[in-house]
Amino acid sequence: MAARVETGLPSSTSFAVARQPILDRAGGTLGYELLCRPVAVAVEAPEAATAAVILHAFGDVGLESFVGPARAFVNVTRRFLLQQRPLPLPPQRVVLELLEGQEVDDALLEVLREAVAAGFKIALDDFVLAPERYPLVELATYVKLDVREHTPASLARNAALLKARGVELIAEKVEDAEEHRRCMELGFDAFQGYFYERPETWQGHSVPTAQLTTLCELAATDSDVSLHRLERIVRRDAGIGHRLLRFANSALVSPHDPIRSLRQGLALLGTAQVRRWALLFGIAGVPDVPHVLLETARVRAGAAEALAAGVAGADPDRAFIVGLFSVLDAITATPMPELLADLRLHPAITGALLDGKGPEGQLLAALVAFEHGTPPPADSPVDDEQVALAYREQVADPSARLRFG
Repeated sequence: MAARVETGLPSSTSFAVARQPILDRAGGTLGYELLCRPVAVAVEAPEAATAAVILHAFGDVGLESFVGPARAFVNVTRRFLLQQRPLPLPPQRVVLELLEGQEVDDALLEVLREAVAAGFKIALDDFVLAPERYPLVELATYVKLDVREHTPASLARNAALLKARGVELIAEKVEDAEEHRRCMELGFDAFQGYFYERPETWQGHSVPTAQLTTLCELAATDSDVSLHRLERIVRRDAGIGHRLLRFANSALVSPHDPIRSLRQGLALLGTAQVRRWALLFGIAGVPDVPHVLLETARVRAGAAEALAAGVAGADPDRAFIVGLFSVLDAITATPMPELLADLRLHPAITGALLDGKGPEGQLLAALVAFEHGTPPPADSPVDDEQVALAYREQVADPSARLRFG
C-alpha cells in the first residue's frame, strides 16, 4: 500500500513513514528505527507521531514489507507508554526506544519492567549517563550514544562505563569513515547514521474509515465489550477491517492457517487487542472519511454473504470479505495485490479478488454487473433477480448502513 517515493500526497488519508537501518559489526541489519514524517510532527506531538508510525507500519504497509525479519525500533515517550498499557505490539519484533529527556520516576520504571517481562527489549535514545538514569540502564538491552554530542574522550569514557554494565552499545549519527573506525575500536556493537544509509521514506494512502469514531468510543468506554459487538462495527467498515486483518496476520499472532473470515481475524487478536488498536487509531488522529465507496463495499459484502448461502461451494464468510475488500483498490489508488500482501487470506479469497476465481469471484462479478446495469456473466451461479433482491435488501437495511455523523 506504500511506495518508496516522494509523491507529496495532499489527501488527508495520505501517510509518510521512514525507516533507517541499524547495522551490526559485520554489516548485517540488526533492525530499523521507524521514524515519523514530517519530522516536525514528531517534535510537536510525539505521542501522536508514535501512534501514527505504528499504525502505518503495521496496518498500511505491513511489518514484513517494511522491515522484513529485522526488529522494528519504535520511539516511545513516558506518556505514550502509560497511555498504551499494555502495548498491542509483538514483543519479539519490536524494540521500544525510549526518547531522551523523559522524566525518570517510579511510574516509568514500572511500565518498563512490565514491558521487559512481556518480552520487549528496551533501547535508550541519545543517552546521557547520570546517576538518576542508572535504573534505566538496568532495564535496557541497547543504549544509543550520539557520537556528535561527545568529545572523543567522553565517548570513550561513556562507552566503557556502559559496556561494563552489560548493555549493547549503538553509535548513532555516524557520518564518516573516521567516526565509524573510532566506534569500532571502542567496542560499539551496532551503528546508525548517514554514513551507512539515510532514512528511507515510504508514502502512500491509508484506507479510509467510516466507523472509527464509533469503534474508538466503544473501545474507550466499555471494558466489557464483546467480540460480537466489535465485529458488528468492523463488518461495516472496509478500512478498519483491512487494517485489523493486517495486524492479525503480522508477527503479532503469526497464524499458521490462512484467515477465512473477519470473525477469525478478530478472534486471533482478541477483544483486548482490538480495543487497544482502536485507541491507537484515536491517538494517531486518523479521521473518519465519508467515502461513497465504503458504502459500496459494505453493501457488496452483505449481498455476497447472503447469496453465498445458496451457492454450492461458496462460503458466506469468505464471500463477505471478498465483497468488503473489493473496492479498496479504487479507494486507495493502490493495486489489489499490494493491498493483499501480508494478509495470508484463504486462497479462495485472494483468487476471487485478484482473478475472479471460484464461486466467491463469480458472486462478485454478478454484483458488479448489477451495479453497472448489465446481466450477470453467463457462468454466474445466481440470476439477475437473486442479485437484485440481495443487493436491495442491504441498501434498505438501516441497521447496517454506514453513518457519517
